[in-house]
Amino acid sequence: MKKHSILGHALAATMLLAMPAGAFAQQKGGDVVIGISQAPPSLDAQITSAQASRNVTLHVFETLYARDENARPVPELAEGVTISPDGKTYVFPIRKGVKFHNGKELDANDVVASLERYRKIGASLALVSAIDSIKATGPHEVTITLKQVQATFLDNLSSPRAPLAIYPASEAAKDAGKIEIIGTGPYKFVEYKPDSHVKLARFDGYVPNPNGTGRDGFAGKKEAFLDTVTFRFMPEGGARTAALESGQIQFNETADGPTAKRLGSDPRFAIHKVVPFGLQVIKFNHAEAPGNDKNFRLAVQAALNMDDIMSIAYSDINQMDPSWLYPGAPFYSTAGSAKYNKADLTEAKALLAKSSYKGGKTTFIVDNLRANVDTATVLQERLKEIGVNVDISIADWPTVSKIGFTPQGWTFWTHGFGIEPFEGPASVMAPWVNGLSQQAKDPVIDELAASLGSEMDEAKRKALFDRFQTHMYDNAVAMKAGNYGVFQVSTAKLKNFKPYRIPRMWGVWLER
Repeated sequence: MKKHSILGHALAATMLLAMPAGAFAQQKGGDVVIGISQAPPSLDAQITSAQASRNVTLHVFETLYARDENARPVPELAEGVTISPDGKTYVFPIRKGVKFHNGKELDANDVVASLERYRKIGASLALVSAIDSIKATGPHEVTITLKQVQATFLDNLSSPRAPLAIYPASEAAKDAGKIEIIGTGPYKFVEYKPDSHVKLARFDGYVPNPNGTGRDGFAGKKEAFLDTVTFRFMPEGGARTAALESGQIQFNETADGPTAKRLGSDPRFAIHKVVPFGLQVIKFNHAEAPGNDKNFRLAVQAALNMDDIMSIAYSDINQMDPSWLYPGAPFYSTAGSAKYNKADLTEAKALLAKSSYKGGKTTFIVDNLRANVDTATVLQERLKEIGVNVDISIADWPTVSKIGFTPQGWTFWTHGFGIEPFEGPASVMAPWVNGLSQQAKDPVIDELAASLGSEMDEAKRKALFDRFQTHMYDNAVAMKAGNYGVFQVSTAKLKNFKPYRIPRMWGVWLER
């Protein structure tokens, strides 16, 4: 009996090893429906930076370089890169044997056509603004020449904001929004029904990155086990929760704290924390008084208790952290952090007395997102204690953002930075270059940003970002309150899920 049992196990193991990859995936399959809060404005990945689009398209399309778990650029469709000594020429060998969803094998012409398309119509043209030429220098080799040195070029190529997705050359020749949804990713497009859903299916011809050792950010080894993934558009949080509890969906993209707490005690569900997902920033208008007064800004920075702000605005999921980058990021810095979260009213009053502020009304513009209104309200109450009069003006996001990028009509403005701290130093610095966010040029920031872009030495780039962050605190250019997160909820039958900036459906399966 014992010998028979051993033989049986041996035969089973042999049969398992003999299974094709697709057959093995089917053993770990399932059909998952994900409730997401918005419909993607487009599935043409290159032309939109919407989170709802990224949720879908990063399952379908891939890029030359992608970001790992800590947001460092790593090869994806490229095998690697050789950079010329002058820092202006990048030679990318392209992985062989990679298949598009239509069966065509990826080659250098597809890459060239895709990147040239992005240079014309991409949603984040700044990512490719330094490119001078893109050429196929072999069947599986692409050479990119830059106009000038850009130390962040690999960061740009791997940005998930509006991805530099690689399409078949035939699709890359088409106008924005006119393409067939054909990529090289682990899932292929099935259908898009407006006001309802997007459906994907496992691509059994997918060729994982041979250098990937497992799930790693947007890169690594992507194993597609699920049979289908459907993204259902459900803007109401209560509706997503009800659908999850009734089994209509298996994953809720975002849930509020009380819902996550309630479902967390139910063994049918699993709660996933994505933190940090963003950082809460409070801006000053430097173009008019009193925001143009450094001592006024420093007084506000010294007064605020960021613990109070974050515990109210994001009561169930926040992280106190002084860095303008996320923990684990290659350039993570605590420079200037002595001025973070001081909550020192005595120091604040002394600084205010040195300023030109004489008690007049200041205006805090804010959209109607609850967390932003809470941030404004806590600041208003705190600044009363040092004699600053804050009037809160609430409007919809389009109205507020229009005012916030003009030099009149506001003193404070709060909102989240999500993708910028993930992408890295250049993205964090960019909103302050040429005075865009503070409405008055800051020569120090402009010089640091230019130096960061031309410095190829990583240690020196890190030192430049340390100087930028120190400058932000020493001059209270703007204030970071803290990091916030989001709750995601899935059925407990969804196995091996790991939260990230999108609900990655590779490496997971539904328990049968």
